[in-house]
Amino acid sequence: MGPVQFTIKNETKYDLKVQASNGAQAGAVAGAGTSLSFTPDDTNITCAMRWYENGVCILQSSVAWSAGGSGADDGWSTSNIICMNGAMNGVGFSGCNEGWVELQPYNLMANGGEVDVTYTTA
Repeated sequence: MGPVQFTIKNETKYDLKVQASNGAQAGAVAGAGTSLSFTPDDTNITCAMRWYENGVCILQSSVAWSAGGSGADDGWSTSNIICMNGAMNGVGFSGCNEGWVELQPYNLMANGGEVDVTYTTA
């Protein structure tokens, strides 16, 4: 798999902490953005997106990719809904209390590329 650049815009009212399955971490306070870079050695990545209000985790969502599948989950909560809009290598996705969104083709990220996600508060 090729390198991946993951760019996140946090346009919610919550703080965000990102924990990738390879150990990489990032954070973005409400209204800010962040990014993570992954090497070709990072072949199966799942990023846990944890949302905080006053230091308490209120929601978890995820973004994941590999050579054999890619998708995103905006999380689910009746009181704290976070919406997402983004693209993986130009293939758009969105969700607002949708749960997992599987992207096609299955090998969309096989050669690496770019992942961009913007989160908003519903």
